Amino acid sequence: MWKNNIKIAIRNLRNHKVLTLVNVSGMTVALLVCLLIGLYIQDELSYDRHVRDKDRIYRVALKTSEARWAGSPGPLAEGLKNEFEEVETSTRIMKFPGIKDMLLKVEVNGEKKQFYETNGYYIDSTFFKVFEYRFLDGNPDVALAAPNSIILSATLAKKLFGNEDPINKPLMVGLPFGEFEYSITGVFDDSGIKSHINANYYLSMDNNDVGHAIKTMTNWASNNIFFTYIKLTPNAVPSIFESKLNPFFERHGGEDLKAMGSYSKSLILQPFQEIYLQSNMEYELGVTGNLTNLYVFGSVAVFILLIACINFMNLATARSEKRSKEVGIRKLLGADRKALIFQFLGESTFISLLGFTIALIAALTLMPFFNQLTGKELLLYQNYFPISFLFLVAMVAGLLAGIYPAFFLSGFTPVMVLKGRFRGQVAGFSLRKVLVVLQFAVSACLILMVIVFSQQLSYVQKKDLGFNKEQQLIIPLQSEFTAGKYEVLKSGLLQHPGVKSVTVASSYPGIENIESMLYYAEGKSVDEAVNITNAVVGDDFLETFGFRLLEGKAFTQALTAENPVMVLNESAVRALGFSTGEAVGRKVHYEWRGELNTYEIIGVVKDFHFRSLHKKIEPFGFIRGNRGGHLIANFKGGDVNEILTFAASIWKSSEITDPFMYSFLDQDFQRNYEKEERSAFIMLSSAVLAIFIACLGLFGLASFMTEQRTKEIGIRKTMGATVWTIVRLLSQDFGMTVFFAVLISIPFSLYLANRWLSDFAFKIDLHWGYFALAGLVAMMIAMLTVSYQSIKTALMNPVDSLRSE
Repeated sequence: MWKNNIKIAIRNLRNHKVLTLVNVSGMTVALLVCLLIGLYIQDELSYDRHVRDKDRIYRVALKTSEARWAGSPGPLAEGLKNEFEEVETSTRIMKFPGIKDMLLKVEVNGEKKQFYETNGYYIDSTFFKVFEYRFLDGNPDVALAAPNSIILSATLAKKLFGNEDPINKPLMVGLPFGEFEYSITGVFDDSGIKSHINANYYLSMDNNDVGHAIKTMTNWASNNIFFTYIKLTPNAVPSIFESKLNPFFERHGGEDLKAMGSYSKSLILQPFQEIYLQSNMEYELGVTGNLTNLYVFGSVAVFILLIACINFMNLATARSEKRSKEVGIRKLLGADRKALIFQFLGESTFISLLGFTIALIAALTLMPFFNQLTGKELLLYQNYFPISFLFLVAMVAGLLAGIYPAFFLSGFTPVMVLKGRFRGQVAGFSLRKVLVVLQFAVSACLILMVIVFSQQLSYVQKKDLGFNKEQQLIIPLQSEFTAGKYEVLKSGLLQHPGVKSVTVASSYPGIENIESMLYYAEGKSVDEAVNITNAVVGDDFLETFGFRLLEGKAFTQALTAENPVMVLNESAVRALGFSTGEAVGRKVHYEWRGELNTYEIIGVVKDFHFRSLHKKIEPFGFIRGNRGGHLIANFKGGDVNEILTFAASIWKSSEITDPFMYSFLDQDFQRNYEKEERSAFIMLSSAVLAIFIACLGLFGLASFMTEQRTKEIGIRKTMGATVWTIVRLLSQDFGMTVFFAVLISIPFSLYLANRWLSDFAFKIDLHWGYFALAGLVAMMIAMLTVSYQSIKTALMNPVDSLRSE
């Protein structure tokens, strides 16, 4: 029986090549999308799963009335361990504020090597008691016992030392305030590790560079640059423990918080396993994911697969009249309904498995491109789960796609069918309309999301940020020696006719800046202090960036002042209680370690976006000074390579041995939207594929519908009907169905668009034009698909049409 069923299935597929092509193409594309998006989701869900006892590890973070902050004060970790028996152990991680790379220098067999390396973190000696790593060299129990210890990832150790044993070898670490020698005490295996703690190397917090400063950070209200992790005892109840945190915080930090005017802070507990996908905090340790995006991408994959299944169901029921005689004859010859059901389910499963095979081949071809798009290193055959799961999905999809046609077709009455009195198409016709509506509702929704994504990304690219981000060359000044060469570099760069101005800054727009202080205006108390983010900048900073000065003056070499000076933005001036016109000449204060510090406001600039448009504009102040950090050169448009070559020559002639590195401000700022750009491209691709599959089905459906009405069309043409009348007759029913689908999609599209835009503080307004455009695109694509078959049928010779039956 199975051999016979297979023969019949293959014969049917071969005899209806267009139908087979539509079904196989749709299933292939749908399964390919499911596989690629499934690999992406699996990779995102794998973060932080390698850690032992991960369900007992938590991060203690800060919450204020305005935001949630991943960092916490220095004494918190030790205080929690000492006071709560529920805390088995605690540890801290610190990333150096404002420094993305550290300069690592080493000598191997007489060869000197130096590299800028990212993701280097300072850690407590208890770190490996909370997080267990597999060490390839060294012992994690004693790796941090000695001061100035450094632990490398296997990847970094290979890069620096090749095949040599790096243990106990010296390594120089270059920081803006000097070079410091560390001893390598361990190498950990980083293969396959995916974590929000994305470290390349760890430095002991007990050291001779920042170690002394760390030991003095005992204030509970400031220096929230530490990431505090705790491991609870097996019997601890996290919710009960969390309820004890704020009374503990008030006991130990109440006075410090009150003195700083920041008494509104509280502690919250974050499960370690939720940090990567669900954190959404300020000052994160590393790059994090987005759980909402995973739900969106997963839903898109399911919807596309559903559209492919709907195609099969629609086309199978549309062919019901064609296959009714086959069913009738087979029933008269003794076939029971069960056998017929297995026959039709076998056909749908065969098509699905054929699509599965082609999808695997396509995935192998497209994987490099998909990895480039997502920024990942996904492997199709890394384990058997993705392929096994996709095979299961293909089987289920095949069964779901075939189950309705199987029961529908197998239910025909043989006598009625063979007498030509078949009327089964009524129920099938009604269901087909519902399924077409569902297909195009999903497609219209995806089209709208593509429009919203593209419009928002266009908005953030064209939005006036309050400064000029074009033609700005950024050169990091990472070491103390290099920072000391700033004036030499500046004078050298200004010799080039294409360089308009040069300045220096501890931070610049587009990168993370956590330097802030609680300032209060003269005549007010610390209880009225407001948080103002700072950047220490050199002369000509405002002119180099093109900030709009509303009142006062900028920093120049000719400027002299009795007190330290600063320039504030409008938001900072308002928060301090001044108007823009009266702020210049006023003084602001902040208290630090018992000392009162005073600055004079010499200028007010128009509000600007120092951070991405995800964040609202906050109070910001520029302090005059030179702490190194970054050299910024504003150059004229022209040959960028010539400017870079000239800058590199000035760097070398200044006797700087550090590697010459650079970036451009516009590119740095645009990196804030990398996630959105990737999401937009995935959504665009998904929408195109969804429309493609839906149109495949619509094309096949239109083919069968027009084929069934061939004789009617011939009679109408004989009676004088025009081609346009025939086309309208055949198309209007599909047009109304798709129009109804567009209307249904609007509320769902509105919800999804608002949900995605909620991540932006500055965003486009959703207006009716977007919905109209999405509906128009869906309608045009659908009608073009249907019209081809309609016009082809309408142009047929009436004689041939009447002879067709």
